[in-house]
Amino acid sequence: MPKKVSSKRGNSSSVKNTDASLKIPKRYSLTTAVKESHGHPIYCVAFSPHVHIMDDSDSNANNTTTASCFATVGGSYATIYEVINIDTSKALPIQTQPLTARQIYKDVDNGELFYTCAFGGRGVGSPLGYDAVGIVAEEESNDTSTSEKKSSNSHDKNIIYFGEKKQQKEQHNSKKPVKRQKQHDTHKNEIDTKESQQCQFFLPHYATQNGPPLLCLGGTRGIIKVIDTCRRSLFMTLSGHGTDITDLKFSPANEWLLLSASKDETIRLWNLQRGVCVAVFTGHNAHRGQVLSVSWHLTGSKFVSCGMDNMIKLWRVYDDDNTDDNKEKRECGPVEKALRNSQNVVPNGCVSSDNNKKMDDGQDRALETTKFETYFQQFPYFSTNKAHINYVDCVQFVGDLILSKSIDNKVVLWKPIFDNDADQRTVYTTNRVPSDILYLREFQLENCGSWFIRFESPPPYHHLLALGNQVGEVKIWHIGNDEKHQKYFCNLTTTSNGWFGTTGKAVNDQSTIRMVAFNPHGPSLVAVKDDSTVWMWDAAMK
Repeated sequence: MPKKVSSKRGNSSSVKNTDASLKIPKRYSLTTAVKESHGHPIYCVAFSPHVHIMDDSDSNANNTTTASCFATVGGSYATIYEVINIDTSKALPIQTQPLTARQIYKDVDNGELFYTCAFGGRGVGSPLGYDAVGIVAEEESNDTSTSEKKSSNSHDKNIIYFGEKKQQKEQHNSKKPVKRQKQHDTHKNEIDTKESQQCQFFLPHYATQNGPPLLCLGGTRGIIKVIDTCRRSLFMTLSGHGTDITDLKFSPANEWLLLSASKDETIRLWNLQRGVCVAVFTGHNAHRGQVLSVSWHLTGSKFVSCGMDNMIKLWRVYDDDNTDDNKEKRECGPVEKALRNSQNVVPNGCVSSDNNKKMDDGQDRALETTKFETYFQQFPYFSTNKAHINYVDCVQFVGDLILSKSIDNKVVLWKPIFDNDADQRTVYTTNRVPSDILYLREFQLENCGSWFIRFESPPPYHHLLALGNQVGEVKIWHIGNDEKHQKYFCNLTTTSNGWFGTTGKAVNDQSTIRMVAFNPHGPSLVAVKDDSTVWMWDAAMK
């Protein structure tokens, strides 16, 4: 996947982690760029919520160097990169690159095309401790003899294959897909004969799940594929969507709750800890077109969705007053009730160890599959088409306000209007759903008429907004300005000259930037493009 690139760096100034969300950068300087060799558009980039401590070459140094990880998806590939969180108060360790490819995954099903990825849950093992992947080979050839020659190539072994081919036979042992790992029980005297003959599938609700976040992938097959980055294998799959998955988002309040949006006009809420679909948001007052984007509220109590029906809808998972003090005293809503019930599920074929026989409520239970009925929610508590006149392909909560983008070349910041507080707590079962909005800001866009271009405003303060366009530019706005029609304060360009060879023609400079992402632990901003390139800038405060 990633080809070797020059090691030049732009002038950059560090932003301390504690101040990164509070201060507005003056500018961004290009740090590095990478071209992935699969040749497919890169549709998504997502940072891991965890930060990793790196070994400091100076044993007497009091400060430690940290690194963040992010993933990109293009075609049937997913790549995990490591970013050094730069601090100019001390030099980078010798031979340390600002951006390094660490793991590369490929689905052996060549018909799979990933559109989205997200980090969440927990894997098995210690924090991510992998070696650099380095340079890897080009796309595998369909010719068997060529394939066999490549198996001896040291570059090719750096790609981790997983999944199952559709109507194809495995070609070579080195290409054999990595399936979910199994462990055979060693305590034969403590379980019955039938259980001792089967394999144990250690799913994430056991104490062994204390590693780094799992990587979830979604695409054209409509199946969520969960990768354990520590064991470097396919951990589980979540099936239910009928077609393409367009977005995946983990709850900021619960690392095991995952939302998935799909072309099948539904949104699904998953309990990754139990491997079950808790609720499906579809039906009478739900979306009537492809659902393109979802976003959690910072409290994890609700989320917003948008799609090709021009609609933006707000859905409730928990009540807004769901605090530890009163959650046992009140009657919970239907989705929350389904979530509680899902915690009692024991996945089929799952065998616990001695220390894990008790469930979350402290009760001993028989180790057998619990029947669980997925709840279907048909009614949002807010629904509007008044923010845009065309289909909406990206939406995000900004506090209690909402940012949304359409192909009509604008991003709008607005507030949903409710008649009273009771409107925000009512689950409507009729067509009377609040739909009025208060229009607050409009951000001027250029060359952004193509659909499926996604912005980001970094939580928790949401001072910035970054968005790519169709000519290879990233524009950044300061959300806090008072002007109703906002103009960007920073314009970043992606020029390949000097990065991908001497000619500067290895990539299409004006190809579409599909997504941007802010590093939650450092000053970095990452953008991914249709020409298979990944670009990274560092913020400068002066």
